[in-house]
Amino acid sequence: MANKLVIGGVAVVASMIIVLSMAIHQVNRFWLADPKPNAAVYEVQILPGDSISNLAPLLAENKLVNPFWFKFYAKIFGGAPGIDVGTYSITKGMSYAAMIATLHNGQSAEVTLTIPEGFTIKQMGERVTAAFPSLTAEDWTHATGQFSAEEGLSFVVTSGKPDGVDLEGYLFPDTYNFEPSATADEIVKKMIDEMADKVQTVGLRNQVGEGKPFKSLHEALTLASILEKEVRTPATMAQVADIFLKRLAIGMALQADSTVNYVTGGDTPSVSFADLKIDSPYNTYMYPGLPPGPISNPGLNALAAVANPSHNDYYYFLTDSAGNVYYAATNEEHVANKVKYMK
Repeated sequence: MANKLVIGGVAVVASMIIVLSMAIHQVNRFWLADPKPNAAVYEVQILPGDSISNLAPLLAENKLVNPFWFKFYAKIFGGAPGIDVGTYSITKGMSYAAMIATLHNGQSAEVTLTIPEGFTIKQMGERVTAAFPSLTAEDWTHATGQFSAEEGLSFVVTSGKPDGVDLEGYLFPDTYNFEPSATADEIVKKMIDEMADKVQTVGLRNQVGEGKPFKSLHEALTLASILEKEVRTPATMAQVADIFLKRLAIGMALQADSTVNYVTGGDTPSVSFADLKIDSPYNTYMYPGLPPGPISNPGLNALAAVANPSHNDYYYFLTDSAGNVYYAATNEEHVANKVKYMK
């Protein structure tokens, strides 16, 4: 009997030690935990309608919380259930109290927005509205359209942009950081300011003026936007820039598939015969010269290629589906390249 009492007492003590250990551990996770130096930092995006409790599975995926205990803490000690929309920085090892305080106090991290070279305004808008839930497609269209508030920026005014086109080609594609509360106009202005800086860096305005290839910076941006969609590397861009400039100088059609794709919404290195018949000022097979405006937002390589083209003897080029470029000095050579490489 005594042995049973001893064994029973040991079991009770062991159970109490386990319970106490768990309690101490949870107290530590709830209030006392502090991240280690150089601990991993995770960005957590809060969308409209999200709550502390339904955030638990996402945090658990990255091993930031125990979902049961996090929900328990949030319900008992978490205070107000609402959290602010935005992107927040959560450090691994942070206490639950610190996590929830961050979310409640609106201490959101900056929103990182990456725009690839050659994106159109429409594609940019999809990225922007996905990153900023408070912004709508209409907000973006208004900020980038013909009547945008950014039309009055010095860079746009001095570019010679016609009134009838939007800000396509004027927004530099790059990685940006914005406050979660950023407006569409603020985002657009930052991108335009960056394009102005890059145009200055490559010296693109040196190609504009009397006796130069372009009458306006708008024209130079238009050609850069076509280059961005036609070829891929800095070297091929510089080569093709010279081909296009020679064609413009003699009144020869640019015949750029990318401009036809801009009309159709396609993305093919060889447009169809039917597409070539589309009557649009952006169809550079049908109409010689440049289209009314850019067809994409060019990156630094395309801008630099127009500013400093690589002089050559070619008047023709074609690009296969793998991105390889084949040049020709005559139409006969060009046709032979089509037969040989475009199978």
